[in-house]
Amino acid sequence: MRSKKNILVVEDNAINRMMLCEILTPEYTVLEAENGQEALLVLQECKEEISLILLDIIMPVMDGHTFLSIIEKNPSYASIPVIVATQSDSETDEIAALSSGATEFVTKPYNPQAILRRVASIIRLRETAAIINQFQFDRLTGLYSKEFFYQRVRETLEQTPDQEYDIVCSDIENFKLVNDIFGTPAGDRLLCSVADMYTGLVGEEGICGRLHADQFACLMKHREDYRDEFFIQAGAQISKTGSMRSIVMKWGIYAVEDRLLPVEQMCDRALLAARKIKGQYGKYYSKYDDDLRNQMLHEQAITDVMENALAEEQFIVYLQPKYSIITERLAGAEALVRWEHPKWGFQSPAAFIPLFERNGFITNLDQYVWEKTCAILQKWDSIGYPPIPVSVNVSRADIYQVDLADVLLKMVSRYGLAPSRLHLEITESAYTEDPDQIISTVRHLRELGFIIEMDDFGSGYSSLNMLNQLPLDILKLDMKFIQSETAKPMDQGILGFIMGLARWMDLRVVAEGVETREQLERLKEIGCDYVQGYYFARPMPSEEFESLLKRQDSTKEETEAEASSLGSTSLSGYILVAEEDDAYRNQICSLLRNRFKIIEAVTGKEALGFIVRYERELSGVVLSLTLPELSGFSVLEILQREKAVWNIPVVATAPPDPRTEDQAVEMGADDFAYKPCSAKIIERRLINAMERSLSYESRQTLHEDACRDYLTGLLNRRGLNAAVRIMKKEDAPMAVFLFDIDNLKQVNETLGHSLGDRLLKKFGDLLHARTRSNDILARFGGDEFLVIMRQMGSEETALKKGEEICGGFQNAALTDQLPISCTCGAVIWNNDVPLDNIISQADKALYQAKLNGKGGCSVRHQSGLPDSSNDRQNGSRD
Repeated sequence: MRSKKNILVVEDNAINRMMLCEILTPEYTVLEAENGQEALLVLQECKEEISLILLDIIMPVMDGHTFLSIIEKNPSYASIPVIVATQSDSETDEIAALSSGATEFVTKPYNPQAILRRVASIIRLRETAAIINQFQFDRLTGLYSKEFFYQRVRETLEQTPDQEYDIVCSDIENFKLVNDIFGTPAGDRLLCSVADMYTGLVGEEGICGRLHADQFACLMKHREDYRDEFFIQAGAQISKTGSMRSIVMKWGIYAVEDRLLPVEQMCDRALLAARKIKGQYGKYYSKYDDDLRNQMLHEQAITDVMENALAEEQFIVYLQPKYSIITERLAGAEALVRWEHPKWGFQSPAAFIPLFERNGFITNLDQYVWEKTCAILQKWDSIGYPPIPVSVNVSRADIYQVDLADVLLKMVSRYGLAPSRLHLEITESAYTEDPDQIISTVRHLRELGFIIEMDDFGSGYSSLNMLNQLPLDILKLDMKFIQSETAKPMDQGILGFIMGLARWMDLRVVAEGVETREQLERLKEIGCDYVQGYYFARPMPSEEFESLLKRQDSTKEETEAEASSLGSTSLSGYILVAEEDDAYRNQICSLLRNRFKIIEAVTGKEALGFIVRYERELSGVVLSLTLPELSGFSVLEILQREKAVWNIPVVATAPPDPRTEDQAVEMGADDFAYKPCSAKIIERRLINAMERSLSYESRQTLHEDACRDYLTGLLNRRGLNAAVRIMKKEDAPMAVFLFDIDNLKQVNETLGHSLGDRLLKKFGDLLHARTRSNDILARFGGDEFLVIMRQMGSEETALKKGEEICGGFQNAALTDQLPISCTCGAVIWNNDVPLDNIISQADKALYQAKLNGKGGCSVRHQSGLPDSSNDRQNGSRD
């Protein structure tokens, strides 16, 4: 049922007021006031709810004329229609009432039918006018709406054929940031200030309207003398009235020549002129000219053929190599797109990418590039090339696709690729558009296993707080930023700060646009990870890129053959020689330099700094335990504690002292040498330590995406096998644990796979937290995990550790809707039995633990004898 409209009756005579209420009440809700003063109080409370006022003229306290004069001056009341009622029917009284702002005039005594007809008619007229007004005017600024602005301009041009006009449009640079940083109310105030400026700019003869968001337009008489000062002054006025500094506006001017051109296109041309100078400091306005016209024609031609071009595969994927800055070896690539048009020839991305971003076709092109890139990676894998990753661009339009994650996941699955082989580059400026939406989407992609790169870092406006919230793996520095910063002295640039920030956030850094050796050396000094640019290679077709892969493969084989002939494990990576005695250090370095790349340190702090900077490239360390500033023992402790460097082989040196040697070995040194001793002995001990330990190449293998479970980050079956192959014999005896997440199938079916995935990831995190950095952790199956704990030969210790992990998981469960726990079976392994046999015995121990009650742990002898005396278990739950 529709609610009744409200009518305010202002009448001092109680009988007349009662009569009006009886006439109106069946159709309307009536509010009453005895005089103008009371009526004003009612208006203050209910002004937006009153549809009409019936007003007596002769009243005490405040008469009708005074009341009319007050509400006419108040914009909040002025639009409410007023019917004046009086006993006089003289023309003079009627004119006086209408002059005071009344809408209609009626005389007493009241004719009920006449009153009702007039009230209904006036209310209907008012509502119709409100609808028309809403259509004609922008609700926020009061300027003409876009459609009505177009209409008024057409009418004006038709009515004044001899007058020359200009369409002037404006656009506020980075207006989205105003709303993001200062809030929407501040943005609205700024837009109202722009509207006020336009109204003053055109005066009574011009026409202004709001086209969209922060885009405004006006029609004004043509002038030839536009100057920067004219627009600077307009911008200053906006900044002042909008209470906001440094507002930058770009203006575009289209001189109306072809009056048959739709007004929409006239405005488009003016906005195109404004867009031409966007981002250019000191440029305030631009005029539409033939160059811009030709650009529009060219863009239209591109739009006409873009779909056919995609269907005919005229777009070609080019690859730009990425190199490790330390080894200067190929480490990956970025997929770029080029257009080979059959008639126009080779088209630069600058000619079509911005247009596709504006018209939305970029989504189709991006998916085409992703598909082609996956096909290229699949081809490389089938040939046997190293499984390097390739990054692809993800545009703003792609991010707002609801099914983006599904599209990408199905694509990599179709080509048999791990998600981490496809790095997703998202430009920095995209994160400022709708941070919450984008962060949510990108976080989901990262959880699925994709590697996320922030492209063009240093060109946008991301705050440190926003950067801290973003789900990122890699920062990619903007080309212009690199070129400007590497030209500055070391102590004046901010590149070092950015590298430190990236290290603190555990991010890798890629620098693009590297063109000179000087830039490369500067980036190497401050610890950049990867580079790309013309110094190494230009973008190239995938066939040419394959030749780089072949060359790197052959170079790798030659290097390994040479290393073998020299009796060395590998020549790749660096050897850190940390020794405070200059002569002794030089002696060691001179010998090792024939086979290795050397880093020298003379203090403990300096050694630690090099370890942090070159953690991915270090193959071994010669460490003096008597270093100044920070002792060698402190450095050794950090080396063994940090997962990233725990397995770097270390040869410790110190003056003869058995206790020092014992302490060094206990703290994790791989070997020990008394000093001074010959450099030859140091070399031999270092090579032996490297042969016993994980070589640099083997360690890298364990970090390859193909060896990792994308959900938990633990090793998968392939990674587990690789880790076991290079495991040291000296690690025996070991404890092998097989964990099973109880009720996971029921969780997936009842509460959804999302919660199931979270449980798996949480258990992976728990294993990381409850194990040592040199233990082997793997996701063995859907809900099974395998853990190999080194140097653990006690069944009691293994049982305690298994119970600790099971109890920790049960206490950290994510839901109370189903019982969540994990059960464990363990076996002590002496490394002389195949791992498959040990896993089979661990599975039997797991079965026994489940019989005793889920959530417990059972330990089985390696011999696997069937009698119960060979099993230790705890059947109770923690």
